[in-house]
Amino acid sequence: MRPRPMTRDSEWGIPAPFEGAEGKTLYVWFENVLGYVSATIEYFRRKGSPDGWRKFWFDKDSKVLCFIGKDNIPFHTIIFPALLLATHDGYNLPWNVSTNEWLNFGGQKSSKSRKIGIWIDEALEMFPADYWRYTLMANRPETSDTNFTWRIFLEKVNSDLNDTLGNFIHRTLTFINNYYGGEVPKPELIDDLDREMMRIIEEQIRRVEENLSGFHIQAATRGIIELAREGNRYLNEKKPWKTIKSNPESAASTLYVAAQIVKAFSVILEPFMPFTAEKIRRYLNLPKKLSWRDAVEPLKPGHKIARAEPLFEKIDASEDELQQMLEDARSSLQKVSFEEFSRIDLRVGTIIEVERIPGSKSLLKLTIDIGAAKPKTAVAGIAEHYRPEDLLNRQIAVVTNLEPRKIFGVNSEVMILAAEHGGEIVFIQPEKPIKAGSKIR
Repeated sequence: MRPRPMTRDSEWGIPAPFEGAEGKTLYVWFENVLGYVSATIEYFRRKGSPDGWRKFWFDKDSKVLCFIGKDNIPFHTIIFPALLLATHDGYNLPWNVSTNEWLNFGGQKSSKSRKIGIWIDEALEMFPADYWRYTLMANRPETSDTNFTWRIFLEKVNSDLNDTLGNFIHRTLTFINNYYGGEVPKPELIDDLDREMMRIIEEQIRRVEENLSGFHIQAATRGIIELAREGNRYLNEKKPWKTIKSNPESAASTLYVAAQIVKAFSVILEPFMPFTAEKIRRYLNLPKKLSWRDAVEPLKPGHKIARAEPLFEKIDASEDELQQMLEDARSSLQKVSFEEFSRIDLRVGTIIEVERIPGSKSLLKLTIDIGAAKPKTAVAGIAEHYRPEDLLNRQIAVVTNLEPRKIFGVNSEVMILAAEHGGEIVFIQPEKPIKAGSKIR
């Protein structure tokens, strides 16, 4: 814990309402946590229930849960409760603040500008959402920083989802369709293994629920796969493909019990992999929405099920090939039409003045001649790569028709173009001196 200033010397933000703080704005974390309240008000207003938000924040049976990164702990455990208490209106305070450590990408901190990491649109271009949801929850950085790698992704999808969970569900439903006309068989001969498996089903559901309630997401995710492993072990021990001929009563009981495991998955997978859970309910001819307690409600003998397709598909690709798939996904998402591109005004500019920006180690203010009546200003994060005196009179490529924006209080009117190579910033510039303002075609 350390003291934190409540105001900033910035023009952007909410004006500080304190005496003596004229010209200052509130530090964003001292006001944006109230956005949780504002968001619920807006949500219920859009639903046509303008007072619905009050139940969320004032009903004492309601629990406010926050899921955050570790750098935001003080704002959610001190500042947010303090702001709510200061109203004296009886707001519900955060009941639990579940905090993550860092999730790194290939050993590096995520950075969109440096293309380190995977963003949602890129992920969904590559594989179904549930593949990512499961991998991220199974690898959630709860007590220490964790690392996303393609090797981990392949292991979670191919081994856990396809070979373990998907395999158990598909073999169970396929067997019932092939040998019992698509109806859950009647358990004619329940033995000790069957009873033990039924006990394990209830025990694993309870463990998953307890771990979810305690925000131990990794452990809850492990419980899902443990139940699938138990289901596969159970089928392998009971061997219904053999007993269907030698002991049909035993085979029927085995598939009855296996069907109950699949039913449990149709419910307990919902928080982790909602699209997969919905598919399973469709295969089992169950309602779209089920409550948690439905997980232990057995499917009755004679219940009709549908033919099932495999829930997952094994990823047959190397780590290098997956990285290339990511690059391809990025390229396809970033394509622009010729008409869109033609709207960009690219010109050669000449840097005529360079200043350091007070309070910033990385930013420089560049004054650039682009052939217009007045020179334009650019704010660029290049101070750690170039000395101001080395930039004077240099010619560079400039985007001239972007909307201006303020950076560190400086109005940035144009954008310079540069490439990054091995951590070095390299300008894009003409091969010989030409007139400032020359259009780049």
